[in-house]
Amino acid sequence: MMKISFIIPSFNVGGSEFNFIKKANYLQDSEFIPELVYWLEEGELQKHIKPKVSTKKIKASNLIYLLFELINYINKSKPEIVHTANYMIANIVLIAKLFSSHKPKVIIGAESDFNAVCKASKNLIDEFILRSLSKFFYHRSDKIISVSKGVKKGLLEELKLKESKINVIYNGVLTEGHTQEFSEMPNHHWYGNSEICLVCAIGRLSPEKGIYELVAAFSKALIINNSLRLLIIGKGSEENRIKKLIRNNRIEKYVEIIEFKDNYYAYLDNSNIYVLNSFYEGMSNILAEAATTNTKIISTNCNYGPDEILQGVSESKLIDVNNERQLVDAIIEFSDKKKVKRKYSSGLKKFYFEESIKKYIKTIRELSS
Repeated sequence: MMKISFIIPSFNVGGSEFNFIKKANYLQDSEFIPELVYWLEEGELQKHIKPKVSTKKIKASNLIYLLFELINYINKSKPEIVHTANYMIANIVLIAKLFSSHKPKVIIGAESDFNAVCKASKNLIDEFILRSLSKFFYHRSDKIISVSKGVKKGLLEELKLKESKINVIYNGVLTEGHTQEFSEMPNHHWYGNSEICLVCAIGRLSPEKGIYELVAAFSKALIINNSLRLLIIGKGSEENRIKKLIRNNRIEKYVEIIEFKDNYYAYLDNSNIYVLNSFYEGMSNILAEAATTNTKIISTNCNYGPDEILQGVSESKLIDVNNERQLVDAIIEFSDKKKVKRKYSSGLKKFYFEESIKKYIKTIRELSS
């Protein structure tokens, strides 16, 4: 039996956290022993963990403490493979391996644009540290799994890694028969109202997701078409700033923010328009899910992922990053309230969980052989 330790900060809502939980749930029924290791608060996603999957909380109030805790964990638990998906945490894991007596194979999950993540650092010192550590330590990893071709290209350019070190495995966000989950009508007063055109945005309310800019653009689209409504599903650091913008623009009756929902699929499928307004992505899970619904899609053509996901997907539109005029025009263009009858796009096959987990298991078996 091979032990695989997935290292994540917390069980709060996030794409990489949920993908790790899905992998762990699947692997516990095979020849692997998965364990989810975290150090911050427990969160919404914890209820999705199957009973047989082990969780381990370590105590770490900062990155220095985390380093020592990981050294201790690796030496005691002796996992054959350690997998993490945060660029800075990956460096800490690689340093921990360096100072551990036990030497597990280390997999880094590359889930977003490395250069954009560096530029989004709190200050120039933090950016310098992240870039410097990554350039020095990433070549010591055993495998990097990139969620898109674009993310791989960015890593090769920024860190000068060998191409053979990076495998592209798309996040397995879709499952066979998943569309059955979309059938229910959400319990919200806007759904089922044929008089309005419902725009939906789902995700963490953080600066890179562009929700603040979406609200600003929506308020201008509303002047042209007052049947529009905007439902934002998510929480995050930008929430108060976004709410202040809503109040200042006096559009409280037209925009609502609600907490993340387990059945967000139903909200997505029963909306008229889904908008991804990110400044950067790696591979947006929800955008791939939206491509299987009958909802019109507007997405920024950001680095990286949206162009790969939406290739061949009808009634979808790519716009420039941080271009308010294009966003307003796209919302107005798609606001005719007509639902799409979208045909299956063969390009979405790579986003199915069954395809993704098959490639993942092949990768970890090759590492252990």
